[in-house]
Amino acid sequence: MEQSRKTEFMEFVRLQIPTYIISVFLAIVGVFFGLLPYYMAYRLLIDISKSAETNTVLMYAVFILISFALQILMHSFSTAISHKTAFSILQNVRLSITEKMLRMSLGYSRSKGSGYFHNMLIDSMERLEYPLAHAIPETTSNVLLPLCVIGLLFFTDWRMGLAVLLPATLTLAFYLPMYIGIMNEFANTYYKKLENMDGRVIEYIRGNKEIKIFGREKEAFSEYEESIKQYETATLKLYNRMYFVASPATVILSSLLVSVLCVGGFLYYRGDLSAHLYLFSMLVSIGIGNSLLKFTEFMDNFYHIKNGARLINEVLSAPELQEPDHRKNEIFNKEIVFQNVSFSYEETKVLENISFVLPEKTKTAIVGPSGSGKTTIANLIARFWDVEEGDITIGGISYKDLSLEQLMQQINYVTQDTFLFNMSIKDNIRLGKPDATDDEVIGAAQKAQCHEFISSLKKGYDTEVGDDGAKLSGGQRQRITIARAILRDAPILILDEATAYADMENQSQIQHSLQELCKNKTLILIAHRLSTIMDCDQIIVMSNGKINAIGTHEELLKKSNLYSQMWKIHEKSRNWKLEKRKEGSLC
Repeated sequence: MEQSRKTEFMEFVRLQIPTYIISVFLAIVGVFFGLLPYYMAYRLLIDISKSAETNTVLMYAVFILISFALQILMHSFSTAISHKTAFSILQNVRLSITEKMLRMSLGYSRSKGSGYFHNMLIDSMERLEYPLAHAIPETTSNVLLPLCVIGLLFFTDWRMGLAVLLPATLTLAFYLPMYIGIMNEFANTYYKKLENMDGRVIEYIRGNKEIKIFGREKEAFSEYEESIKQYETATLKLYNRMYFVASPATVILSSLLVSVLCVGGFLYYRGDLSAHLYLFSMLVSIGIGNSLLKFTEFMDNFYHIKNGARLINEVLSAPELQEPDHRKNEIFNKEIVFQNVSFSYEETKVLENISFVLPEKTKTAIVGPSGSGKTTIANLIARFWDVEEGDITIGGISYKDLSLEQLMQQINYVTQDTFLFNMSIKDNIRLGKPDATDDEVIGAAQKAQCHEFISSLKKGYDTEVGDDGAKLSGGQRQRITIARAILRDAPILILDEATAYADMENQSQIQHSLQELCKNKTLILIAHRLSTIMDCDQIIVMSNGKINAIGTHEELLKKSNLYSQMWKIHEKSRNWKLEKRKEGSLC
């Protein structure tokens, strides 16, 4: 695997800097209009002290009203732009992550689990939307407003400016370092417990059927409940420490008026401060406290951004399957060759220095005990992973010199685990060939032995299959996936126990559909029932990640003890099943 060019979350934010600048500019203009009422009130107090007329008071009232209206208007425009910007950022991030998932190895995505990516694409994005939309423009305005008001106070009387600035500065100097220290100490634990809880919820919902079948309701619920308790404990620890620091700061910032009252009262009684300036200072000090409190509230949002950015960067910097710089010529020969291939899942060695040839338009079976590496070989042929050592070639061209798109055009992969998207049967089959006509879709369905049951449905081919094909039986889902593969008509076909879970009636129909699918293909069978592979051109016997033997069925019975033992066990199993059926057993 190769390391892709590192893309980081902040790159998506930087692309939106021009629109953020507009949003911040409008927020600043809103701050300016928000300051005007204070200044108007100050001028009104001066005029009242000089016996202003009623018309003058009304004029000030109108100006103040207009100023507030313009402040609200600017704030609305700023927020609308910042929301649009936030959604644009998150849209680009979501698209980049889903595109990245197509380029990364299946092993990486499976090791993370569906809960991880659900949390990434949905929950984490939702938590990012609010801070991205509000934190930048509103934090800017909630910092600027106090600074401007304090500046105005210093302009009118430096002593009153100092009466507000000193307690506000000392409070923030005490509060912010402690806040940052607490968040650094507890935030990682908090977010990990949150992600664990999200994963447990998804696991509990997705595995609900298996939980009931195997009677694990108590254990599964207990694990789910434990994840909630751990999140609750982590949250309470964080909040309790935060409240201990934040509560005094909240009280002090809310009480800047007390400082103004004391200092201003002292100066007023000494005759060093006018009444109207004293009243004006009290008025604006209330607004400063509220703005600074909103600023401290937004501090949490920056940690939401930091954590979201960490998760996003983790995925975007994950290794990708290697892609060539230049597209190779068309692949004419479909012969697949493994050359000294080794592969591991994390620390576990699964394949070790294996070599073999799959000639074009031949039928090869891969057999062996459970865990011997059969499905891993199939996954490497489909290039769900890249090999660690050695090489795989098709038509003499290394896999690493082919684009994924080019390779995928050559390969069909049908497994026992079917997957259908929550859309119509027609659209699910058409995935094999997006530009296929309705007649081609119906033709593929007929060859896959599923046209009859589809036609019997009320909406026919327009029937919605539900999540993962839940509205259809297992055999019906299997035949639709085979119809999809028939429509695609790729020259290389991998069958990984495609009939393993089918009942007798469906198995017969699936076997007929597979015979149609296998015509003129390079066929690779991952098999457990040895009776189904006796006519293969070659059989590869795997044992503990190594090749035990290669040959035809008759050759392997003579030269491979492992295959011979597997055949004997298979024959005993078949005879046992026949005897049970004669006795009328349901088995």
